[in-house]
Order: sequence, then C-alpha cells, then structure tokens
Amino acid sequence: MISYHSLEDKLVKNYFRSGNFEGTLKKDFYGNPVVPLSVINRKPVVPDEKEVVLNSRARSARLRIAEKI
Repeated sequence: MISYHSLEDKLVKNYFRSGNFEGTLKKDFYGNPVVPLSVINRKPVVPDEKEVVLNSRARSARLRIAEKI
C-alpha cells in the first residue's frame, strides 16, 4: 500500500498490525491475536534522491508491504 500523508500512513500501519483502522487488536477465544496480514518490512520504503529529483511529488510517498495470511 502506498500512502502520501502521515494520517494515511497511520491508518495503513494500524490496519497492517491489527486488521482494522482503529488499531484495536482482536483476540480469539484463547487470547491469541487475530491478524489477517503478516507485515513483510517494518520500515516503509521511501523514494531515493534520484527519484525525488525526477518527480518532486514522490518525496512524501511511503510504501508498506504486507502478505495476506
């Protein structure tokens, strides 16, 4: 998922961690967390300096990667 603003990025992080936009972690009957996604990288992928020079609007983009379980 690509986010362009810090508020969008917060929603994406919450969804990747807990499966909902509020960030509240749901648990099953035994107390194990129920998450639909497995986060691939902890830090977001950001554009390098060359990309920002070629496309100035890319400077605020953040790419986060998750895999569906």
